[in-house]
Amino acid sequence: FTASATVKPRSCVDFPGQGNAVALKTIYDINDQPYKVLCYYDGLDVYTLIESFNKTNSLNSKIASSFAVDSPVNEDTTSSTFPLDLYRLSKARMEYLATKSTMFLSTCNVIINPNQFNAASVGHDYIKGSINQNSKRIFFEATWLTAASDNCLSVSGNIFGASFAAKLIPVFSRNDIHLHMSADETKKYCDKHDLQLVSDPALVSACGVRDYPAGAPSTANLFGSYNKCTKDFSCSGNDGSITSWWLGSTAAPIF
Repeated sequence: FTASATVKPRSCVDFPGQGNAVALKTIYDINDQPYKVLCYYDGLDVYTLIESFNKTNSLNSKIASSFAVDSPVNEDTTSSTFPLDLYRLSKARMEYLATKSTMFLSTCNVIINPNQFNAASVGHDYIKGSINQNSKRIFFEATWLTAASDNCLSVSGNIFGASFAAKLIPVFSRNDIHLHMSADETKKYCDKHDLQLVSDPALVSACGVRDYPAGAPSTANLFGSYNKCTKDFSCSGNDGSITSWWLGSTAAPIF
């Protein structure tokens, strides 16, 4: 794909058939403004990075909020090293990418080296699902998702070494809490999928960045909001572990 004056790339799917698993590209938003993004290639599935943060920054004020909150950070980076430890697109750019996407993906440590764009490895833990009316509502409309709300998200993935497909999993977020799953809550709500983890209050608190919000439940959070966590989850194994969120589609085969 070659951008021209009339045809501009809008997401990473406009750059199919890359030789590397991860590539740095320039795409254009709804206002025709260019910006750099990371693209991740998983076979014919092509994903555009919308957010990335390390464990410590999961509670950073720019990250600790629902996707429904406009809270961009480092989205127009000009750095020679991509800021994977603290990166988030504006809500407008995310929603526009969602119109170009059919899937979402959250991964742990997908980039082996943030300064090199020629190596990638999906960690032991990831989830993915379809972009549809319900997932768009959960991501971009609902600023407050609790156990009492319609917060069931259909995902497939691998968590703690166990694969699963098309399970409705409860997700939680607030205007000051990032979207996340709870290892203990999954077996209580939605499809009641058991991740086979019972959180030890002392261990999840020791793993956590800090008690925020104060008095939060003693359960290991997954894919965001590591106020309580487990080192058995690769996104929260250490302070520098990276959680990434992506939007993508399946590219047409190149013959």
